[in-house]
Amino acid sequence: MSRLSLLRLAAVGLAFAAGAATAQLAPSLSLAEQMRGMLGKPAAGGATAAPIAPAALKPAAAAAPAVALGGGGTPIVVNGPSQVPQSAAELAQRFPADKRAAMNKAYQESFLFWQKLETQLGLTPNDVAAGVAAFIAGNFAAYTQQQVPDADFKALVIQMQGMLAQNAAFTQSTAAAKRSMFEQLAMVGTFMAVYREHLKQKPSPNEEQHFRDAAKANLEAGLGMSIERMQIGPQGLILR
Repeated sequence: MSRLSLLRLAAVGLAFAAGAATAQLAPSLSLAEQMRGMLGKPAAGGATAAPIAPAALKPAAAAAPAVALGGGGTPIVVNGPSQVPQSAAELAQRFPADKRAAMNKAYQESFLFWQKLETQLGLTPNDVAAGVAAFIAGNFAAYTQQQVPDADFKALVIQMQGMLAQNAAFTQSTAAAKRSMFEQLAMVGTFMAVYREHLKQKPSPNEEQHFRDAAKANLEAGLGMSIERMQIGPQGLILR
């Protein structure tokens, strides 16, 4: 079964679990901001995030060619105790009270689907970098309405491995914090990818617009740059 087929099957159950709670996706922004801290230091005052690319890799002008970020690395595995119930509850807590139970269930189911994708794609289980890549790719797919090819996603995973390994804030964090971050990023990214398939099967123009706006906000908060500059390809994430 292809990854797309698995996502479509998952969409049926996950859409039922999430229900009307999908109208409120912006609370994942605080998670995105945490991810930005793992990948690159925000600018002073927090008003504008510094690009995650090293200074030498920043495009010199708007017309500059696309630039790939960071190099490759090795899996960053977090094999500590699972925190899935707590991770899902923490994400759901950011939603209105009447939506929390549905989103808690949706996020826990999203993580189960993510573990199936790990196996299907041949990824190292519990790799934090893969969780980061899931967040980026899931939101990118939700915004662009196009699935990220498997090969490009794997390139993104390798790229994130290298970037995380070079970030002191991440490497110095506790094992429990890394585990929580991995689970929450994988949950949100998978939820966005799966729910995109649901909206393709059952279109809702108003909901789709909100969904794309939420994906855009998540990515821009997580990466500290305009989504118009982002592209995912054979080199992973690149800046245009």
